[in-house]
Amino acid sequence: MLHLHLTAIIVAVILFIAVYGMYKKNNTRDNKAAFITHMVLRVFYLIVLFSGLMVYVGNMEGISNSGGHMTYGIKVLLGILTIGFMEMAIVRLKKNSAKATVLMVICLAVIIATVIMGATLPLGMLSF
Repeated sequence: MLHLHLTAIIVAVILFIAVYGMYKKNNTRDNKAAFITHMVLRVFYLIVLFSGLMVYVGNMEGISNSGGHMTYGIKVLLGILTIGFMEMAIVRLKKNSAKATVLMVICLAVIIATVIMGATLPLGMLSF
């Protein structure tokens, strides 16, 4: 399940960049390619949330033995914030709001924080 989660995260980030670029280039109501890609991105949001929940539930015993409930809770919160900021940045850009750039910067900062925290947790690749 961890491989599904990581793959879904990578695909979601790539789709996010693609959708953001599509709306940045052509922000009209008839931009069907951006609309369809945005819907696919929303499906990947759900896959990321579901697979992350399954990874957490599947490793509950190891998490409780290591005493890492708080760090995994923070990681879950950062993951939800990441998805929220990704969606808000795209919707603000779609509505031609001035806050789209600020939300994009916040989104990138939260994505970086989430990836770093996920990599340093016991299931991550940088665990010591």
